[in-house]
Amino acid sequence: MRRIFVFIFAVCVLGACLRPAARGDTIIFKDGRKVEGVITEEGDDYYNVKIKIGMMKINKDMVAEIKKLSEEENLVGLGNQYLTSNNLDAAIEQYKKALRANPDYQPAKDALAKAEKAKGEAEAKKRRALEEKEKEAAEKRDRVKSGFGFAIESPGDKTMLADVISGGNAEAAGLKPKDEIIQINDMATKGKSLDEITEYLTKGDGAVFTFLIQRECELTRKKIDYQKHSFVGIGIFLDAAGDNLLINSVIVGEPADLAGLKSKDRAISIDGKPVSGMSVDEAAGLINGDESSKLKIVIQRSVELERK
Repeated sequence: MRRIFVFIFAVCVLGACLRPAARGDTIIFKDGRKVEGVITEEGDDYYNVKIKIGMMKINKDMVAEIKKLSEEENLVGLGNQYLTSNNLDAAIEQYKKALRANPDYQPAKDALAKAEKAKGEAEAKKRRALEEKEKEAAEKRDRVKSGFGFAIESPGDKTMLADVISGGNAEAAGLKPKDEIIQINDMATKGKSLDEITEYLTKGDGAVFTFLIQRECELTRKKIDYQKHSFVGIGIFLDAAGDNLLINSVIVGEPADLAGLKSKDRAISIDGKPVSGMSVDEAAGLINGDESSKLKIVIQRSVELERK
């Protein structure tokens, strides 16, 4: 029992020496100086005080008086510090806490009204800035649409044609909705935002741009009669060009033609298999198959368009 008593006594003494004090304090020195802060720890001969710029240790023999703030005074003071640094949400939270501690505390009411007004003005300013930015972006997108004859979108990290305007220069160049823009001039589009692409396309007047377009087509193989020969395919002939395969010609009215494929389009993959380094015969073997079966082919095409 004696050991337990001694242990409890020691804990109580230590707690008295290191007790947390009031959260808001004005420390008045014997020489008349004042420090406002929060006493976080009190020892036998010192105070640890949290002030705006950090922590300071004050010897007790230098202190004449400590004036402690009420809870609501302290909370308003803390809110005012947040307000000074423009942290409006944190300031409002402290003023509301002060009013919960003392609903009739007028300085908290006044401070809360001031902070909420400032927050409302800041949010309105932010909304106006966003609206103006969106208006400018919409105007640039409209300029792209009227200038090139297409509208663009950015699903994921891709830049796609969302729409191709009937009678426009993009339609005349054979572009279709869902075509992917891989590159514009020397600029790769991957990783670029819609706003960045739009900004790039609206710079200057009468500019000519070269677009690298990629298209994925799912075609249905069919029996084709061509120049006294019959075969199952999609109606294209390929040529080797280094490690690439180019479409040499497209049979009019057959699946590839109806999908908008053209001579000089570069084949990228056939049925999911990259064609780089593939021979013409190997590619033809992939294209041929059972009649009415599906075939996926991905092509790329370089298109030059002048913005009107």
